[in-house]
Amino acid sequence: MEPNNNQTIRNMVIPLFPLPTTVFYPNTFLPLHIFEPRYRSMVADALEGEGKIGMILLKAGWEKDYHGTPEIMTIGCVGKIERHSQLPEGKYNILLSGLHRFRILQEIEGKLYRQAQVEVLKEINDQDLTIGSLPAKQRLIKNMRLYLKNIPGGEKVERSLDMESCDRLGGFVDRIAYHFDLPASKMQEFLEEQDVQKRAKSLHSLIEFKTRLIQISKNMKGGEVDFRMN
Repeated sequence: MEPNNNQTIRNMVIPLFPLPTTVFYPNTFLPLHIFEPRYRSMVADALEGEGKIGMILLKAGWEKDYHGTPEIMTIGCVGKIERHSQLPEGKYNILLSGLHRFRILQEIEGKLYRQAQVEVLKEINDQDLTIGSLPAKQRLIKNMRLYLKNIPGGEKVERSLDMESCDRLGGFVDRIAYHFDLPASKMQEFLEEQDVQKRAKSLHSLIEFKTRLIQISKNMKGGEVDFRMN
């Protein structure tokens, strides 16, 4: 199932869920265990409304003020609660589906958790993958499959990616990039790039680089190496 990627440009108020190492993308899924009181309140409120939550990355140095209002990035991803289960003591397990990128316009007070008025960001130079065969998609699929053949569990990762099911190039690129084990700073850079063609080019370079590393390692050690995937 591919999450719905609503491309309409509009402003809205959403709760914010800042985390130190998690960068979320449209057209992907994120399981979360919610246990802090303020975020239990956030989920309860979201479930009474449209079920939307804005995932946002904390800036470096967040440890000094985690329980307050540490600095956050300005661009994140809106997710919608697809499934949830309430646990004892009001805790939750939820599954978010990524909808679209957003930019924070201003934070709004009045809740236990942080919330903000945000601008939904438009995809630039996106392409419809349902019309014909696009070279950019086919090249990425070919190179990604070559990479996955050389890592443990590659077949399982390929099945989870379901690369053929995406109907937009932007969603296709995001889905693949999200599964690479990259530093949060690099994941954030990719999230902040609205130009789909530039994201596709960066992803292609990343796949080629990872594949070359594997081949070099095999030549040096005569065996496989695990360049981890999420």
